[in-house]
Amino acid sequence: MRSRWYHQPLFHMAGAKHEKKAGWLELFFDLVFVAAFIQLGNGLSQKVSVNQFVGFVGLFTPLWLSWTGFTFFANRYNVDDFLHRMLVFTQMFTVGAMAITVPRALAGSHTGFVLAFSASQAIVATLYFRGYKHQPLARDYSRHWAKVFAVGAVIWLISALIPPPYNYVAWFLGVSYIIVTPFHRHSRLLAERYPLDLEHLSERYGLLTIIVLGESFVKMLGTLAKDKNPALEVGQASFALLVICSLWWIYFDDVAGSHIRKKPLSQPIWLYGHLPLQIGLTAVGVALSKITHFDPTQAVEAKYRWLLCGSMGMTFLATALIDSVTERRQAELSDHNRIVMRIFSGLLIILLGAAGGTMNSFWFMTVIGAVCVCQVAFDMLMAPFEESHFHDQSVPAAEVARGVHAKRIPQKRYQDPTKAIRKGTPAGFRKDLYAFFIEGSWIRLWWTMAISYLAINIFFACLYLLEPGSITGARPNSFADAFFFSIQTLSTIGYGSLWPDTIYSNIIVTIEAAVGLLSVAMATGIMFAKASRPRASLVFSENMLLTHFNGEPVLMFRVGNARGSDLVDAHISVSGLIDEFTHEGQHVRRIHDLKLLRSHTPFFTLSWQIVHPINEESPLFGVDWDELPSELVAVSVTLTGHDGTYGQTVYGRHIYQKEDLRINHRFVDVLSTLEDGRMMIDYSVFHHTLPDSASESGSSDDAEVSPPGKE
Repeated sequence: MRSRWYHQPLFHMAGAKHEKKAGWLELFFDLVFVAAFIQLGNGLSQKVSVNQFVGFVGLFTPLWLSWTGFTFFANRYNVDDFLHRMLVFTQMFTVGAMAITVPRALAGSHTGFVLAFSASQAIVATLYFRGYKHQPLARDYSRHWAKVFAVGAVIWLISALIPPPYNYVAWFLGVSYIIVTPFHRHSRLLAERYPLDLEHLSERYGLLTIIVLGESFVKMLGTLAKDKNPALEVGQASFALLVICSLWWIYFDDVAGSHIRKKPLSQPIWLYGHLPLQIGLTAVGVALSKITHFDPTQAVEAKYRWLLCGSMGMTFLATALIDSVTERRQAELSDHNRIVMRIFSGLLIILLGAAGGTMNSFWFMTVIGAVCVCQVAFDMLMAPFEESHFHDQSVPAAEVARGVHAKRIPQKRYQDPTKAIRKGTPAGFRKDLYAFFIEGSWIRLWWTMAISYLAINIFFACLYLLEPGSITGARPNSFADAFFFSIQTLSTIGYGSLWPDTIYSNIIVTIEAAVGLLSVAMATGIMFAKASRPRASLVFSENMLLTHFNGEPVLMFRVGNARGSDLVDAHISVSGLIDEFTHEGQHVRRIHDLKLLRSHTPFFTLSWQIVHPINEESPLFGVDWDELPSELVAVSVTLTGHDGTYGQTVYGRHIYQKEDLRINHRFVDVLSTLEDGRMMIDYSVFHHTLPDSASESGSSDDAEVSPPGKE
């Protein structure tokens, strides 16, 4: 039991016994920032301009630092007594004062905002000073950060006494001092000595991102509620919802689901990467509230177009910055691919700010929506599985000692081991794009090529439009002409009606021509490699049979050469995957070779019946076949041979699960001789079987044939 009036703050580090979660006081503290962000968004919405946006960023940063200062203290200390709550409530009042004074600060009257922020920083310093005074552990850490926030508070307090524009210099120094401190060597040494609880920080910054995205919803819905056109409202709301949901997906499927790398400066970069990210998300909500109000047949006004493209570009580039110091938990592709994707998308969106004046708002929003959809599709392709799909199948030692382990062995049907989910693969050993496309489907490759082709041409079309009149023969400010000129340049067509007319456009043409040559070479190489991969057209029977052959029990299946190509010097190997337990009770899964009556043939063109005798030399000898044996997991088959068509060695493989076993069945004969003496193989009944009794009675023609999967 501890006193609610006062108790000693407990210092918290990563690896503590108790998992730290966001407390009710932290969540209540977040609510005041909802009002502050709404006030900032309203101020930017009333007057969209470069100066207003600079003021918006200048006020957002102190608010963000105020939230971050308290969040880091809450990450470090476990305390919830009366004194702590009073200090937090007081800081909430200072943040509320900052929110109230935002309109006056944007109008040029900064004194109230400055004093409120200075008081907020002083309270954070007081919290750290209390930790230093009452908690002996990590006093060097609490003393360091108490000094940092105290100095920041003093600098801002002094700035209230300095007339403009010199007060902005004091602002910059006060903010910079706090921002730069985590990069200092002493701060990094303290962070290494007392590791942060990164799970708690990730949760807290995720909650702040939810708040920022919520502000975007408020702005967008507030504007649409005033619209008089119901049909237009549906389209505008759909576009705005698509953008906001995509941004949510990018953060919570990427940033929030990644581990911070253990490299120098990774933690400060991750931390301050959230500042431009959340500035961009807040500004996106303001921009959506403006753009969705315009006529789809008219071009979007420049200031609103640049606000949306600039804020979304900032969001994508900030995400790329965070991705550069994080590692995706479960992903098939290497992490550098997502960094490249975010950077290219951010630059493309920013260029659309220049090109958007040449298209109506419908096409402008369509392109932006397509970029957002591509982000979601990329994340799904990069990480098709999530952490919750993995379950620990390990058996506690106590249960092994009691003999319970046999019950815990999974009895589910095992899948192809080549399709296994690889958990925790190091980023450097994941698939690159070449392997991703070679192993994937043709549809994946075609869609990627089509989207990349359109994206590259849109990117270069935007570059051409940065300089009016750079393309001779093109209509003034025509995005369509610039786009089609880019297609001609990328593919080196050149019909002669459009050509570059300035040094700038010739430089862009030179770059695009090089990109086109490299892109064609890469696409051609991937397509040729994918199309020319040798594939053996081998058909394995869907069932393996437990039957008798020459009076002894055997395990049998068959293989067919469906294409009928010359497959010479063919070898086949069969292995059984069997569950066993060591003398110590440890569960192991071993591979045992199954000896065959014939494992090699000089040529293989029709059908090959594979037989494994179950005698004393077989690892399956003595198995009770009345029920599906729990020890036998699967039977693996590999067949290799030299294909005369490809002139290369080809292989085929198949996995038989124990559920594929049929007892006392034989295969239906698939070989016959035509009247002209030629052989015929009938693959329509290749998988069919019939009971041994029907075969033994000599009435196989009248017996009921069992198709695959039926008894």
